Order: sequence, then C-alpha cells, then structure tokens
Amino acid sequence: MVNMNAVLSQVISAAGKFGGATKEDGTMYEEMKANAGILDRKQYNRFVREMQINSTILADAAFKRMDRQEEVVSGARVVGRVLQDGYLPEVDPEKERRRTNPDLKEAKIGFGQARLFARKLKAKTHVLDDDLDDNIEGPQFEATLQSMMGAAFGEDLEAIAVFGDTSLDYEEQPLFHTFDGWAKQATTTLESSELASTNKDKAFNVHEDTIEALFDALIRAVPARVRQSQLMDKFKIYVPFEVEDAYRNLLKSRNTPLGDSMQTGNTPLKYKRWNVVYAPVLDAEDCKALDNTATCLGGFPDLMRWGVYKDISMELERKAGEEKTNFWYRMKCDAGLEVFSSLNVAKLTLDELAVIQDEAKV
Repeated sequence: MVNMNAVLSQVISAAGKFGGATKEDGTMYEEMKANAGILDRKQYNRFVREMQINSTILADAAFKRMDRQEEVVSGARVVGRVLQDGYLPEVDPEKERRRTNPDLKEAKIGFGQARLFARKLKAKTHVLDDDLDDNIEGPQFEATLQSMMGAAFGEDLEAIAVFGDTSLDYEEQPLFHTFDGWAKQATTTLESSELASTNKDKAFNVHEDTIEALFDALIRAVPARVRQSQLMDKFKIYVPFEVEDAYRNLLKSRNTPLGDSMQTGNTPLKYKRWNVVYAPVLDAEDCKALDNTATCLGGFPDLMRWGVYKDISMELERKAGEEKTNFWYRMKCDAGLEVFSSLNVAKLTLDELAVIQDEAKV
C-alpha cells in the first residue's frame, strides 16, 4: 500500500518547504504553478479514468469533454417506416402500367438531445506537516493524489448524476441540489405496490410476483419506438444490493445448474436477455434518504450523458504558519438524458427492500 504521508512530503519539498529540493522534485510544482493548477491533457485523461473506476453507472454512461459551458449533445435516428410503394394504384392508360408515385412521405429523423449546462463543483483537502513520514515510497504525489481524488470525485459525481434534484433545499442537500440528475429527468417512474397511493399506480408487486415483477415493469415501460430499435440490445437494469441478492436467491431456489452457479460463483446476472447490474451508488444511505425509497434504473447507457467543461484544476496552497498544505480542486460538469423516455425509474419502500432477499428463498 502506498504510504501517503511519505509521498506527500515530496510535494511539500517541491513547494519549497525544504531548501534542499532538487530541480526534479520541483518539476511538478512548477508545471502546476505555470498552468494555474490546470491538469494537462495526460493528467486530465487519467483523472477522468479514475473517476470511472469506482463507479458503475457513470462508467457505462457516455462521457464528453465540453467545449462550452452550455452544450447540446444530440444523436439522430430514423423514426418509423421509410419504404413505400413506388407506384400509384391506378394504371396509366397510354402506357398500360401503373403510374409512378411522385408524392412520397418523407422519412422522419428523430433528434435526441441532452442539454448539458456545466455547474461548478469544488473540493478541498489538506496535509499536516506532523503527518509526514520519513520513509518516501510509492509513485509521485501528483499521480497518487489524482488517483485518490479522482476516484472520490467519481463516486460523488455518480451520486449527483443519478439523484441530483435542484428542487431540494440547498441548506439540507447542497451537493444533490447542484443539478437535476438522470432519475429526475426520466419521464417514467414506476411505484411498487406498497409505495403507490392508488391501485392504478401500482406497477409491480415484489411480494406476490417476486423480484422479476420489478424487472418486467422496467422492460415494459420502454417506449415502443425504442424497443423496436437495435438499441434494445444495450438495455441494462441497475439495482441495489438487496435486489441483486434477491434475484440470486430466486435463481438458486430453482435447483438448476444456473441456480447452483448463483450460490457458488459470481456469474453476471441477466433477466431474460438483459444485464442486471449491481450499482453501489443505489445503496448509498444519503441517496436513499433523499425520499426514503430504494431506486432501480432501467435504461440505455449510450443515451445517458455526462460531461466536464474544459479543464480540471488542482492547486496547492502552502500554510506555513499552520504547518500544513491545502489542496484545492475545481471542475464544472453536468449530466443529462439524450431521450428522456429512454430511462425508467422503479421505486420500492425501504420496508420492501428489507424483506425481498428472504422472500426469494424457498
């Protein structure tokens, strides 16, 4: 394991704390100082990769480095039928054959658009001089810190990208208030039998019909024009741990080779032909506490967009009097859906979530 205290002493030396710093020691600091803390292309790409390592949905979603703070990411697809009869039904008396049809209906091109407006997100950390270690080991501090903070950025950004809601109170939820996430933008939210207030709104019953009823509801809610396209092969269902475990228990109870593999192995899950993926962000307590429900998503990662505007910056601030060094991070980002109806959200009560694993056992 990398000794972070020791590695940090390198950058403190580079920042000029120790008079004996070498030219090589100061290279990273001088480059950062000259670039006003902005990560270069290689550093930027590495930071974004680190953001995706500890995430599931964010890693699957389509990323774009934004050239403008407000940007529209669009995709074009043909909508409906395009071929038509090239002849009219009546026969031309002179040529004794059917007339050519001059009035063809134009094929419609549908443009999905994800409108991204980058919002500023910041982070700060510090290292005390007393925490520095004598033994220097591990990679250069720049790479180590980028790796650690990139992973942490990714976990937080994934949470906002899924659960962000600008209608939340800023004082209570300053992070999730930043921008509307994918779940908020989705046009379809399916409620369980215990959550829905009326029978009409009850989309599935996991007690009577098992956890598969939830999966079926997410699949059936996909719009016909999307379901009939080749996109359907890329449909994914993202679930919290309890839902994944309940499905494994259900398969295990069927006493088949597949059921055995669910108990003894780590076989990736599928329902019918679509992937069922455990997403840790859906397990996060602060995310579930937003509305006291459990969330599952069914959608197409290619149509789930997120972007970072221009640059990511990391700046050092030496506080000699306090014997510490502050590290400031800043970036602007947003998330959006190319087609709002392409993502379906399923909601369960936390009480349902607590019992579905045992209910799936036989």
